[in-house]
Amino acid sequence: MNFSTFVTDKAGLHKFYEDIMASHETFAPVEKFGKFDFKKVTSLSECDPESPIAKTLSIKPLFFPRSAKVMKYVATSSGTDVSETDEDHLAGNRVILGVKHCDARSLQVLDKVYNWDYIDTDYQKRRENTVIVSTRCDKAETHCFCTSLDYDVENLDALDVVVVNGTEGKIYIKARTEKGETFISGMNIDNRLSKNEWRKADDKTAGEIKTQYESFAGSFRLKMDYKEVNEKLSKIFDTPEFENVSGNCISCNTCAFVCPTCHCFKISDEKVKDTGVRYKSYDSCNNGYFTLMAGGHNPRPVKYRRWRQRAMHKFVYYKERFGVNLCVGCGKCTISCPVNISIFEVVNQVSAASMQE
Repeated sequence: MNFSTFVTDKAGLHKFYEDIMASHETFAPVEKFGKFDFKKVTSLSECDPESPIAKTLSIKPLFFPRSAKVMKYVATSSGTDVSETDEDHLAGNRVILGVKHCDARSLQVLDKVYNWDYIDTDYQKRRENTVIVSTRCDKAETHCFCTSLDYDVENLDALDVVVVNGTEGKIYIKARTEKGETFISGMNIDNRLSKNEWRKADDKTAGEIKTQYESFAGSFRLKMDYKEVNEKLSKIFDTPEFENVSGNCISCNTCAFVCPTCHCFKISDEKVKDTGVRYKSYDSCNNGYFTLMAGGHNPRPVKYRRWRQRAMHKFVYYKERFGVNLCVGCGKCTISCPVNISIFEVVNQVSAASMQE
């Protein structure tokens, strides 16, 4: 299906954003202490949909919250009464602005596990009720390697509407899905065209958008052959190189918490007298207690085993089970790691070591 493409300028784009915020519940990157996190906004002055990827956190918490109530209960001598939690505030119809391509792709990756042996209905409702408006990057950051992985960054359909910066002040706004086409159609297109805020794309537009992508793809410092990495890692479970690459890790779990595709969680209860609340919260396979069993046995008592699990899950196990890598090449883990461990360098270093053994 051919989706609509329109051409505007910065003023036309900002007017588009303001109209979205005026008519829809909208989330966008909001700056706090030098970082951008996705928050509910009502005006463009509150946010920056063009925030830099290096400083922008993932949209994962809008679909898989950092901590969320699962249920409430009252336990007395006569029994336990369980009740539902409050209505899901993330399940309403909404629009997310300023999403990067890698972040949008992460949702397609998470869809695999959330539609697997158990359907997470809360996650599904949030997905169905969300329109994603993505801003394509103009240039790769030093930590990025999305173009090296197993998805088509140029023609990605993980987002509903894509915003592309062209030359000479042009801005291209293109629908990528039927949901995106319907969304754009409902945003007073005829009025925008009549006021010359937007114009329909001409025959040159596709070539101009492609030129922008080629410039972006050529700016990457990090490149890998993910098929080769997948193959090598699958054969070297017992390599001692994992001890070397994990030596500096302090097991803080920051990498998992900022990662857009990590989805491990724990269940915990908070109880005051007879009343309690059960929570589902982020956890990580890098956590030393993650695999601790009730009897006291821990199959991953040391760091290198936990780092091996993280790397193998990202590039082997998930790929074998679902057909996609559990990594989108965003590099958020590298940026946030307090000891500068890079998942890109880890899998490449371990893979290279396998050739020397």
